[in-house]
Amino acid sequence: MSREIIVRSPATIANFGPGFDIFALALEGPSDVLKIRPARRGDIVIRVSGGYPDLPTKPEDNTAGLAALHFFRRTGADGGADIEIIKRMPSCAGLGSSAASAVAAVFGLDKIYRTGLEPHDIIEMASLGEAASGGTPHADNVAACALGGFVFVRSTRPLHVEKFLVPSIPVVVRVRKKDRTTTRGLIPAEFSLARMKEQMAGCAAVILAVLQGDIEDIGASINRDHISEPVRSRSIPGYDDLKRKVLETGAFGCNVSGGGSSVFAVCAEEKLETVAAAMRAFGDPGGAEPEVFVTRSSNEGVKEIHGL
Repeated sequence: MSREIIVRSPATIANFGPGFDIFALALEGPSDVLKIRPARRGDIVIRVSGGYPDLPTKPEDNTAGLAALHFFRRTGADGGADIEIIKRMPSCAGLGSSAASAVAAVFGLDKIYRTGLEPHDIIEMASLGEAASGGTPHADNVAACALGGFVFVRSTRPLHVEKFLVPSIPVVVRVRKKDRTTTRGLIPAEFSLARMKEQMAGCAAVILAVLQGDIEDIGASINRDHISEPVRSRSIPGYDDLKRKVLETGAFGCNVSGGGSSVFAVCAEEKLETVAAAMRAFGDPGGAEPEVFVTRSSNEGVKEIHGL
């Protein structure tokens, strides 16, 4: 049995435009790191470092802790877990931070206890851990974090996820922490037929652009959404003006990242710094001080690393 494992878990953009709860993209950075050690049977200890004192450490309230509970229940592994979460990405910002913790926990425990989990099993258990953050299990961020690349959740019952390799897609993310844990409950349950036709066409356009590796078309396809963006953009002060300015700089597309309140843009490589500068220069009407990340898509998901 391993004494300790160190796991790196990447940030992800869920929904990725119109794909509410079914699309996500893995990013090169930022990422979180978890140190996981075996513990006495039944013990699950969560510690957090990296300047996030508000994150819960009670296992049932922490996505890594809840995922670990499901791991032991499902596998019957004889032991416990001592998990240190080293935060290197913003939490509550729509970058899949909670999913990263859940995936890393299950991935690391599988290595320690040699339970031989398949990627499908890791995604399913980590999705159950996500309920500690979002209230309900969902697999979009979790799948992209586990597998890397662009993922499409084809089915939730049974869980069926497809991964597509992607080109190096330049991405700029303006990170702004949201004011509430989840905005999921604000999204309407019903939409007009006309809206849903447009939404389905938008989802098909994203998949086609990814398969063709066309970055400009990927950006154009993520630029419109009728389900998540209209609701979640309301909690981002000045969102419409920000999006307009980002597109005016030459970005191919711009939208809300995951559950918000971060905003991401897809652009050409030569436009990265211009788009990033536009995001930095945009004064937040709400008085917050957003952080801007320049990053890219990644075909690599969660992995074991050696040292920090």
